[in-house]
Amino acid sequence: MTTASNGKTNIKVSTLIFDVDDTLYDAECGFSNHRNTQGAPLFMQEFLGLDQDTALEIRNKYFSKYHSTAKALAVAQDDGVFGDKQFKQQDLEEFFATRLEFDMLGGPKEQLATDLATCSCRLVAFSNGPRAYVKRVLKELGLSQVFGDDKLFAVTDTLPACKPEKEAFDKIFEAFGIKAEDSIMVEDSMKNIIRAKELGLYTILVTGKPIDDDHRNDDAPDASHPAVDLAIESVQDLKHVMPSLWATPPTFQVSSKSIV
Repeated sequence: MTTASNGKTNIKVSTLIFDVDDTLYDAECGFSNHRNTQGAPLFMQEFLGLDQDTALEIRNKYFSKYHSTAKALAVAQDDGVFGDKQFKQQDLEEFFATRLEFDMLGGPKEQLATDLATCSCRLVAFSNGPRAYVKRVLKELGLSQVFGDDKLFAVTDTLPACKPEKEAFDKIFEAFGIKAEDSIMVEDSMKNIIRAKELGLYTILVTGKPIDDDHRNDDAPDASHPAVDLAIESVQDLKHVMPSLWATPPTFQVSSKSIV
């Protein structure tokens, strides 16, 4: 740990943990809003026999608390919300991986793939989405080679826990041998950023551009929050804003207030 001429401290780091949705692609593309307000309710209509308005109401009620459609519907199932219908994780996983409008993602992010492939840190993807769905998103973004099966942790791997629950983070720490004190969480969700900071990770918030119909509502990015060590508008800005992560050894510049 050294102090740079600008008064910031260079921290040696080893691991970058990336959220996927609205982090590895821009929220303004509308894909997450489509998944949440159209995809999830349609799944609930087809598999759980609900009408559109009821499906959306139930999904939003439980998602606001559990921050993952997979966990939200599992808890709703336990609460008896679906009557004699049975919610199955594998049905949601297949539906999300095959029935959503993936063209909205805008195709492969070639420069991002090149940047991440040459980063000096170990890279891990950590998502609240089902594994097959997350793999499809990464494929559409051209990032499958960056985040292969051995570098991916999905809600499929953490249930019954999910982000921002500590138990979900504990599972990925154990699986990958991650040490919080030399790792960085790259996220768009404030709930997850705050939890990551509480657990001792450094944080990079991906704010995205302001959008009118922001599906994240009370979880929308807040760059002024004290849990945020660095805020960037797009993950594609990361190498330009923090080139030290591509150095050998990789380091992260943080203000002294971020060091405990």
